[in-house]
Amino acid sequence: MSANATPMRVVETFHNLFYTPIYVAVTGGFFYTEGLNVHFSTVPEGGSAMEMLRSGAADLTQTGISRSLMELDAGREDAPLHMAEINQRDGFFLLSRQPVNDWTWKHLEGSTVAPVGFTPVPWTSLRTALLKNRVEPDRLTLIEGLSAAEAIDRFRRAEVEYIQMPHPQAQTLVDEGVGHFATALGPELGYICYSSFAAMPEFIDANPDTIQRFVNGFGKALAWLAAADDTEVVERVSPLFPDLSTGTLETAIHQYRMQETWPTDPLIGADGYTSMRDLMIDAGLVRERHPYDSVVRPEFARNAMDR
Repeated sequence: MSANATPMRVVETFHNLFYTPIYVAVTGGFFYTEGLNVHFSTVPEGGSAMEMLRSGAADLTQTGISRSLMELDAGREDAPLHMAEINQRDGFFLLSRQPVNDWTWKHLEGSTVAPVGFTPVPWTSLRTALLKNRVEPDRLTLIEGLSAAEAIDRFRRAEVEYIQMPHPQAQTLVDEGVGHFATALGPELGYICYSSFAAMPEFIDANPDTIQRFVNGFGKALAWLAAADDTEVVERVSPLFPDLSTGTLETAIHQYRMQETWPTDPLIGADGYTSMRDLMIDAGLVRERHPYDSVVRPEFARNAMDR
């Protein structure tokens, strides 16, 4: 790495395999080749990615357009802007405490469910899938507001019948024989701009070349990820998950790839944006139909794709 490399502080909100494209970009050196020295970390427990951006503690963050939509709705005109897509599908799963044969969504009626409680969007997606499959959310007993560790603990003790989790937590519970896959949310909901890189408007305007180089490197990482086999991807991400077995990593990564969880290029599609915005509106988390260009800066992705 050249001593003249541009430093960048990038944070993720949570550490899980859903964000494999980020890990591939970091461990594969794709940012280094663009002259960037990326310092990558996870938001501390109890911290806020949005506050880290606003305070200047981070330059870019992995987050959702949902967060910017809620900020615009709250009257904040300087909501973070998004420039590269990380996830194009929901990456959460419903696990059953007991094996379920010929599972249907109707099995959830009357059951006790621990949805994701540490961020609102996963439950919003689950709610959308429930309604799509003609299951009223009020027919479930929801155990809300739990941290991931608390939800997993209650699931292990059979205090809830279903749990909503991403990988690797979901695959780990299955490998242990504690949980059984009921369904995946990604195939149910199709293309949604679920997660992306965002920065404050003033940072983007002051550092367009740095942002462009970052998106260029991330675009190359996405292309590598699309062409690599599962074993190669496991090799790239395993240093960031030292406590997980190769088998757990490979199974989880393969499932995510088969569900088309990750995009092949960094462009946030207008249809994926609209799907997430409308999902948020339907759930009552956002009121206004904020236009695409109020949240997305697509020119960086388009430039990277034209290279």
